[in-house]
Amino acid sequence: MRNPPILISVLGFFGALAGFAWLFFGLRLLGFDWFGLFGDVPAFEHVGIWGWLAILGGILWLAAALGLWSLQPWAWMVAMVVAGFAVFEAFLWMIQYPGTGIGLSAMILPGIIILYLLSADVKRAFALDSQPSV
Repeated sequence: MRNPPILISVLGFFGALAGFAWLFFGLRLLGFDWFGLFGDVPAFEHVGIWGWLAILGGILWLAAALGLWSLQPWAWMVAMVVAGFAVFEAFLWMIQYPGTGIGLSAMILPGIIILYLLSADVKRAFALDSQPSV
């Protein structure tokens, strides 16, 4: 197995953190109390579908992180789509809050991630640079 580029490993790490956060949030929404660890923190009950959707989102984030670490082409596409949505959301913030700079500042990191994912080294690592034979 090839080692992924270092920044792909970092993106996978943050994807795994997001996955564990969504799993934790989903279990908490379903009322799991973590063995009384939170004591007085109010538990959400009867949330149902949102808890299960959060758990599903956590599982998908963990799968994407493992895909990035193992250099799967579908994981590269997932990272591109997520970064693209982040750029679109930042554009909407530029429209909603004109002149504040919040949209531009929110667009910087996803834009850098897209540029990095489109670099030749990363495409070669994910085996996306092969030309189809005619």
